[in-house]
Amino acid sequence: MNRLLLALDDAMAQRRAPRALLFLRAERAVVLARLGETGRARSEIACLRASDAARSYPSLEPWLCLAEGLADFYADLASRARDRVRRALALARSTRSTRALPLAAAWMAHLDFHARDDASAVAHLVLALDTARGDHHSARSRLCLVLAGMLHYAGAEERAQPWYSQARVHAQAEGDGAALSSIMYNMALLRVVEVRLTAAFGARTDAAALRRAMLGTESSIFLDRSVSTRALSHHPPMQHAQLLMLSGAFTEALALYEAHTAQAVAEGLTSCEALFLADQAWCLAELGRSDEALSRSRLAAAALPAATEPEDAAIAHAVLAQVQTRLGLSESARCHAQAAERHHTVYRQRTDALLALIDARPALRTPPC
Repeated sequence: MNRLLLALDDAMAQRRAPRALLFLRAERAVVLARLGETGRARSEIACLRASDAARSYPSLEPWLCLAEGLADFYADLASRARDRVRRALALARSTRSTRALPLAAAWMAHLDFHARDDASAVAHLVLALDTARGDHHSARSRLCLVLAGMLHYAGAEERAQPWYSQARVHAQAEGDGAALSSIMYNMALLRVVEVRLTAAFGARTDAAALRRAMLGTESSIFLDRSVSTRALSHHPPMQHAQLLMLSGAFTEALALYEAHTAQAVAEGLTSCEALFLADQAWCLAELGRSDEALSRSRLAAAALPAATEPEDAAIAHAVLAQVQTRLGLSESARCHAQAAERHHTVYRQRTDALLALIDARPALRTPPC
């Protein structure tokens, strides 16, 4: 159970002032959206917008726009979520909403990074850090998590750890199970990416890193269940399937992929579809099902144009190179191997530039207490 949601329910039951109740309901809609309860969140937003009292308080609108944006994002990673949160931030500024502004800025950083607009993400992190009070736990947990994720993505997990720790401190302070779940999920996801890149472009798979990634993924799935989050529920099985494949458990990995790939793509993982299909082709090849492996590899190749994240494209091409080599298609394997190297170079260029952007901001070098 999410303690933050219970606390908001208790506060709503005790409040009699109409204004306070409206803002508590709006904040509750934000939490519901992050838990994946998008239907309930949108119903609450609609009720608030329809009420006469809500129109008396312009500073309520930033909260409603933020809740709408997060409902979109946690349904299927929709790109319109960023536009809604951008509007929430603009409205928070114009209405001088000191609580909504840093939270919207932190979420803008999150969505900027997701959209690969790293310079904007860093600028919004600085804004969130400058405007969030020390006891604004939801804003501070989110900004710390976003910065931790950016550092981790760039290969600086050691530098990310203090920011992960601060994100956890703020999430625990208000019992925000959704935030704790996000911290665990993002850390596990980035460790999976790290293991995949090492397996594709390093000398060999790092067994210790693989075990750590597996433990993190299993812990993330367990925590999601314990806090009753329904948000993006088919994403963690995709992480698990990748690690099972790297561990040589091809039958189990293939079963997970076939059970969850379609739903994971529907939940926004379009960029990863080629990778998931390439992994399936490799599993089929390892299981001696060559005709099916060839068919699945063709589906993966057809999905490659949607692989907009350079790391996803790099890994997908690397796996397809392995599959084509196994099937005796040496020319196709060579082309995929070359494409893998090109996309890996793009990924490394992005991570180098990202670290430079962060290092240029003194406020982002050391996490605040």
